[in-house]
Amino acid sequence: MAIYSNPPHAVDIRSVDTTRDAGGGTTNTYITVQSAVPCSIDTHGGSEQDRFDQPQNLITHRVAFLSAVLTTPIVRGMKLIASDGSTYHVKGFVAGRAYGGIPAFVYVDVEQLS
Repeated sequence: MAIYSNPPHAVDIRSVDTTRDAGGGTTNTYITVQSAVPCSIDTHGGSEQDRFDQPQNLITHRVAFLSAVLTTPIVRGMKLIASDGSTYHVKGFVAGRAYGGIPAFVYVDVEQLS
């Protein structure tokens, strides 16, 4: 059976919403935009680079979604919450094309937060 017929994982996709508080500061809250999305979460080697004395681009996992199951676009800054409670921060993504009977996938590069 192909992996896309029965994905081993599921995640909730959360979008960031920034609100201003009474003191003029901002607060980020995450709102679920799609829940229980079937996917495959795999470890993925990544590297950390310093830019302006800040660490950047740490990728720990790659999440594969069937394009057909996504009802919302995935963008940098979103969070993915796996069914086991693991939290991932979206760092980037690549959309693939269908080919020879294999459906199209969206691959999301993430950093595991917890």
